[in-house]
Amino acid sequence: MRWIALVVLIGLPGLISMASSAETADPIPPAPDHSEAAAVSARIDLDECVALALASHPRLTEYNARISEAHGSAVQAGLYPNPRVDSGNPQVIGPTRTGVYSIGLTQEVVRGGKLKLDRAAALEAAHQAEWDSVRKRFEVLTSVRQEFFSTLAAQRRKTLLQKLLEISKQSEKTSMNLFDAEQVSETDVLLLRVERRKAETSLQGADIALLGQRRQLAASIGVSVMMVGEVDGQLTAKVPDFNDDEVLARVMTTSPVIQIANLDVNRTVLLLRRAEVEPIQNLSVQAGTQYQESTANYQALVGLYVDVPLWNRNQGNIMAAHAAVQRSMAGRLASQQELTKHLADSVTRFRVAEQAVENYENGILPDAMRTLELVQKAYGRGQFEISRLLQTQRTVFEANLDYISALENRLNAAADIAGLLQLEQFP
Repeated sequence: MRWIALVVLIGLPGLISMASSAETADPIPPAPDHSEAAAVSARIDLDECVALALASHPRLTEYNARISEAHGSAVQAGLYPNPRVDSGNPQVIGPTRTGVYSIGLTQEVVRGGKLKLDRAAALEAAHQAEWDSVRKRFEVLTSVRQEFFSTLAAQRRKTLLQKLLEISKQSEKTSMNLFDAEQVSETDVLLLRVERRKAETSLQGADIALLGQRRQLAASIGVSVMMVGEVDGQLTAKVPDFNDDEVLARVMTTSPVIQIANLDVNRTVLLLRRAEVEPIQNLSVQAGTQYQESTANYQALVGLYVDVPLWNRNQGNIMAAHAAVQRSMAGRLASQQELTKHLADSVTRFRVAEQAVENYENGILPDAMRTLELVQKAYGRGQFEISRLLQTQRTVFEANLDYISALENRLNAAADIAGLLQLEQFP
C-alpha cells in the first residue's frame, strides 16, 4: 500500500503548482482523432489575433461601408433640385402657318432652409455611423481578447488533466502489480482504476472543450476557414489597475454608445425643425419663349407656381417629429443606464475574480498543499485509508482547476472593461 502511495504522489508536488506556472507549460500536441487537427496553424499570440481581426473581420468592413453610405446620403440630401425643360403649354401643330410652339425651363426654388436642414440631419446620421463603427471595432476587440483568454485557459486545463492521467495510470499499474503479489486488496485496485477512468473522462472533455474554444476564437477573429492551433500567452498577465470612479466617469463621457445617443438627439431636433418649415411652400419659376407661325412673332413666357397650404400644413409629421425628439431623449437616458449597468457588472466580475485569484494564490493552494502533506504522513503511519488520500488529491486538483477559472474570469472581465474604455493595448 505504501508503494501505491508513493506512485500516486510521485508527480503531484510539481503538478499542484501547474496553474500558477502554466505559462511555461509544454506545447500541447493537436488531438490526432479530430479531422480538423491537421489544419491547425502555428502558435499565435493575442497581438496577432487582434491584427488578424482588424484586417479581415467582415463586421468591420460592413460598418466602414456604412460610414461611406451615410456620407453619400448627406451629400445627396443637400443637392438643389434640377431644372426641368418645360413647354409650358401643349404644342399646337395645325394647318399651314397656324402652329404655336413653346419652350422654357422650370426651376423649383426651395424656401425655409429645407436643404440646409436636410443635410445637417443627414450629417448627424453620418457621424452616428462613424461612432457605431468605433463601437463595433471595440466589440470585436473585446470578443477576440476574451476568446483568446478562454482558449488559453482551456489549454492549461488540458495540460493539468494530462498530468493527472499520467499519475493515475502509474498508480493503477503499480496497484495491479502489488495485487498480483498479494500485497494489496482488490478494493485498492478498483479505486485506482476508477480514478484513472475519471481522469480519462475529464481529459476527453477538456480536449473537446479546447477544440471548440479554438473554433470560437477563429470565428471571433473573423476568418471562418482558419482553425487556430496553440495560443501563446499568460493567464497571470498584469492588467490595468482600474479605478472604479474614474472608469465610470470616462466611460460615460467617451463611450460610443453615449456619443451615438447624443447625435441621435441632435438629429431628431433637426428633423423637427425640418418638419416645422415644411409648410413654407417652395416656388416653381418658369421662363421661356413662344413662337406663333401666324404672326411670325416670338413672345416671352413667365410662370410662377406655388401650392396653397389650406388643409395640409404638415401637422402630422410635426407631431411625429416632436414624439421622435422625446423618444430620442428617453433613449439616451436608457443608454446611459444600460451602460452603467454593464460597467457595474463588468467591474463586479473583475473584483470578484481578482479577489478569488488572490485567495487561491495566498491561501487556498498553499493550504491544499499543506493538507496533502499531512495526509501523506498520516497515511504513512497507517492512520488513513487510500480513499482518504485520493480524496485529498482530488481536492488539490480541483483547487488548481478553480484557480485557472479564476484567472480566466479575471482577464475576461478586465477585457470587457478595457473595451468600454476603448483601450487599444490590453493587457
